[in-house]
Amino acid sequence: MPPPEVGFADVALIGFYLATLAIPGGLAGFAAGLRGWTLAAAAPLLTYAIAGLAGPWTTALGIGWSPLVFGIATLVFAAVLFAVRGVRRAEPRDPVAPWSAGAHAGVAVVVAFAAAVGAYAILRGFHRITTIPQDWDAVFHADGIRWIAQTGDAGLFGMSQINWYEGGAIFYPNAYHLVGSVVFSITRYDTPAILNAQTVLLPGLAALTLAALVRRMGGASIHAAATAAVAVAGSALYDMLWRGPLLPYATGVVLTPAFVLLLAHFLDAKKIRARLGGLFALALGAAGLLCIHPAMLFGAVVFGLPYVVWRWVRRPRRLRSEPALLIGAGILGLAFSFLQIRGSLYSAASFPEVDWPAVSGWRRAVFELATFGHAASTVQVWLTILAVVGVVMYWRLGDLRWIAAPIVVFGFLFVVTASSDAAWVQAVTRPWWNDRFRLAGLFVVAAAPVVGHGLAQLAEAAGWLQRRLVRRLGDRPRSRVLQVVPAVVALVVFVAVTHVLYVGRNAEKMALNTGDGPAVSGGEVAAMAELGRIVPPGSKVMNDRYDGSVWMYALDGVRPVAGHYDATNLGDTDIGLLERSFNRYAVDPAVRDAVRRLDVQYAVVGQGFLRGDSTRAAGLVGLDDQPWLEVVYRSPQAVIYRVLPLPPG
Repeated sequence: MPPPEVGFADVALIGFYLATLAIPGGLAGFAAGLRGWTLAAAAPLLTYAIAGLAGPWTTALGIGWSPLVFGIATLVFAAVLFAVRGVRRAEPRDPVAPWSAGAHAGVAVVVAFAAAVGAYAILRGFHRITTIPQDWDAVFHADGIRWIAQTGDAGLFGMSQINWYEGGAIFYPNAYHLVGSVVFSITRYDTPAILNAQTVLLPGLAALTLAALVRRMGGASIHAAATAAVAVAGSALYDMLWRGPLLPYATGVVLTPAFVLLLAHFLDAKKIRARLGGLFALALGAAGLLCIHPAMLFGAVVFGLPYVVWRWVRRPRRLRSEPALLIGAGILGLAFSFLQIRGSLYSAASFPEVDWPAVSGWRRAVFELATFGHAASTVQVWLTILAVVGVVMYWRLGDLRWIAAPIVVFGFLFVVTASSDAAWVQAVTRPWWNDRFRLAGLFVVAAAPVVGHGLAQLAEAAGWLQRRLVRRLGDRPRSRVLQVVPAVVALVVFVAVTHVLYVGRNAEKMALNTGDGPAVSGGEVAAMAELGRIVPPGSKVMNDRYDGSVWMYALDGVRPVAGHYDATNLGDTDIGLLERSFNRYAVDPAVRDAVRRLDVQYAVVGQGFLRGDSTRAAGLVGLDDQPWLEVVYRSPQAVIYRVLPLPPG
């Protein structure tokens, strides 16, 4: 596989996206009293909370979304948090053993290295940052970013208007798209590049949030560094990024550990003002997860509930106050997220359930889980070995021992989803769309601290052997440099035996649905650019929703009749009628009325299909033989027709 073609402008785009994620949430988190690793890890989640809450509110007030509005919203949230918490109050100390400055620096270096490896794996799979993802979900997210940027409509039902402008708009939480629209508006890159620039950041965010979680739970610096490296190595993380891609969902998955950080910060605060700041930060974090993706609320419960139960088991006196504090934070979070919750309830009642069929027996599913080999022909044996060591030494995991609960829950849900079509399985896993890929991603994030613990324990064993050897050779003064050698060696060996954190394996996964087709080829992209030049504003273009032409709005701002691969609830609309019968325009008055209502002046037919078993929409068959159509553009990959007036009679 060739190396990626990445220029300075591409790196600048990625850096700008990172700054957009870090600065607004970082300012709000600092105002709330967050510091250090907790602040760094929680900042992106708080950024999504600010955008996801402010966008629908401003739209309801008639204010269009823009980078300026986002900036003003950030200042408003930060000012409120400063006012609630108070500027001069002392910060409560983290109830964890301190790290040395060198330990902080070492973990930061490993997190940065892991982020760079993850970004390289993704870019190597994409080859170019402008590559169009060739799967189902990407066009919906790209459409949403352009829709918000061009119209200023940040409502929770707005961006679905590209496809569901008839038959009822659908709800979709839009924090991901609101932040993306800000980057799109400022940089003016194409929407695929905006999607991809955020995608390359996700492995690094996983490394950061998990390292910060280990830190907050009292883990050693080698444990935090090892967990960051392991998080980027696991291929199930990348399965959410090529298949779909499940971009808002994957964003929520890697930021879920930050919710636990906010939970710990809130509950550990002692002074009233500090606790108030933690209360608002936690409520914003919970709202941020819901604004990113509805399933994240359930994932946060699976992570957060075991943590608080662990706290109460260790110190039962906390039961006197902490349940009431959590109820208060929950009420505040629900109040923040009222619009999103109402939309989620509407969506659940209005759209059919999704049921992915079982693909294996339960033994095979357990094997894939234990060997980190889901959706691959090979296994990640070094992760399995470290996981075994981590489980054997689990008793030394300290305040992270509660992590066993989410590991077991997500592991069990993955196994039953992959191996059973029972009704109860579909009911239990509905928040995750009964999708084993989603559950595998959550499992890997939950398991990373245990796998990293295994590597840390091997490093500690090596340190013990080193100390014994030094004592045998003589009573020499102990050097700080000598003390970190086992940890450095363990990390270097892990990087080496995994061939740089399985970067080649993960790049191959990322390349599975990129390139010139199958859905969108270079020739079809050129045809859509031509549509952007000739189609009048406001007019729609008749197209086949499965041949990749649904990308015309995301790429060139042209409104298609079919704006997404998904045709749910559109069968009895003008859209469905034209998909079935557009080629009967000359003989069917109903078709002509639908064309007039939708203002269809052009039609396009592409060559490729999203799925290999797709066939041409019935209404687009035989268009070359129609005298009421004029070919205005033709290439081997696409044909554009102009709809001509019918002659009298």
